[in-house]
Amino acid sequence: MTASRRLLAVAYGGGHVAMLLPVLDELRARHPDWDIRLLALTTARRAARAAGWDSLGYESLLHVLDPAERELALRLGQEMQAGNSHPDVAPSESVAYLGVNAWCLRRQLGEQEAARVLAERGRQGFHPREFLDRVLRALGPELVLTTNSPRTEQAALEAARHQEIPALAVLDLFAQPGDPFAARKMRPDRVCVLADAVRDNLLAAGWDAARIAVTGNPAFDALHRPGAREQALALRRRWAQRWGRDPGRLVLLATQPEAQAHPDSPWPAGDALALAMEAAARAWVEQRPGASLVVRHHPNHWHRAQRAADTAQVHFSVPSDEPIEALILAADAVVVQTTTVGLQAAVAGRPVLSLRCSPGALRGLDYATLGVARGVADLAQLPRALDETLAHPPGPTRWARAEAAAPAVADQAEALLEQAA
Repeated sequence: MTASRRLLAVAYGGGHVAMLLPVLDELRARHPDWDIRLLALTTARRAARAAGWDSLGYESLLHVLDPAERELALRLGQEMQAGNSHPDVAPSESVAYLGVNAWCLRRQLGEQEAARVLAERGRQGFHPREFLDRVLRALGPELVLTTNSPRTEQAALEAARHQEIPALAVLDLFAQPGDPFAARKMRPDRVCVLADAVRDNLLAAGWDAARIAVTGNPAFDALHRPGAREQALALRRRWAQRWGRDPGRLVLLATQPEAQAHPDSPWPAGDALALAMEAAARAWVEQRPGASLVVRHHPNHWHRAQRAADTAQVHFSVPSDEPIEALILAADAVVVQTTTVGLQAAVAGRPVLSLRCSPGALRGLDYATLGVARGVADLAQLPRALDETLAHPPGPTRWARAEAAAPAVADQAEALLEQAA
């Protein structure tokens, strides 16, 4: 495939842009002459810049509106800006994003109904299909790449279908029954999924098998880089040098705050369960001289924990100081509630234990049910579960993946372009 091609990727921030950036890097390495553009939405702009991508935003695409439309959109955006800003997003980009979406709602629903939707749903009501139609016509991509995120990403998929442009989406997690992406009727030409089990979930939801490719999740590709394994070995060496002992059986505790309570869980929303898990894990390791513990709280919440001094058996990990991939690869077992770290560890082939008393698990993300982890009913059972797992490590689960996903997703992108040629 030698001819220059035009591609447009559209992604929100967090795990969504993290899935696409490795794929775009792979395609750029294979085809340096291709015109690959990235519409990085809201907080994705910062991640794109850090990865070396000069991305587009809503502000840079305002030219697809006529002067009167731009004026109205910017006025609407300014009216919505209060309470809808973010330190990682330039104010002018926030105004453009909010305003264009509000303008699109008015075009779709009329002024009064659009105002009602915005009042009831806020940004969750956005669906800028007309704007994305115009963007695709202006940029003329031959392939559109997105993830499973709604709003602008879904609008991009619909606009691509309307204009008969091939589209590929990367799905982040499981597509369980009730998943909004799995339930969509307008589907991309190809969806790239984490594992066979996700493919089976989509098939059960009525998807055509020809649309589904099992590739892995590129957001987890850092686990497969040689540098990550070297960092994991270096972590264990530093431990031995500092304390004069090998860490032995190393357990990684990775927690997150509970977003909501659940009537069947004794744990409330917030950090209570995460902090109790830390206390239980510390008590466990104090009774096991041959074991060690890394405590890793959520990046947005670690500073809330009362941090005890490191010891020969316990290390408190500050997220900005240590990549999670190195910690996972250094560990002999990983303990979680429902954080994505549990899935990453399963992808890396590490044994995972998940607390089933977590409100998040009871609300549907039970890693034990999904086959990602060994389920632990409550904190009282955690010591025994850890002892058994470390004494008799289970083999990798069906979620384990031995190679990076980005090349496989890039292969699918090339195949769609070949078919459309």
